[in-house]
Amino acid sequence: GVTGKEGYFQALLASLTVSMGLQLLTIWSQNIGIGLEKVLKESIPALLGFKPALDAYRIAIGAEQKKGQGFDPLSEMTAMKCIEMFAEAI
Repeated sequence: GVTGKEGYFQALLASLTVSMGLQLLTIWSQNIGIGLEKVLKESIPALLGFKPALDAYRIAIGAEQKKGQGFDPLSEMTAMKCIEMFAEAI
């Protein structure tokens, strides 16, 4: 490989892995009270990269916290943004 590029690649890979792992853990904790099917359904947007848009849409339409969820949509969006900022700072 090109000298010096391996370290950059490893840093990007670590950042992405930490971000995805923490986002999936948050999704699990948010939705496990509803069921595994809901956890899997909510994980797909995170894995495809459009979870921030989905969270913003839910806030815009005034979505409410559902029974069994760990926290409300605004708190979920805030947690996801914090995870993204943390992972990018690695």
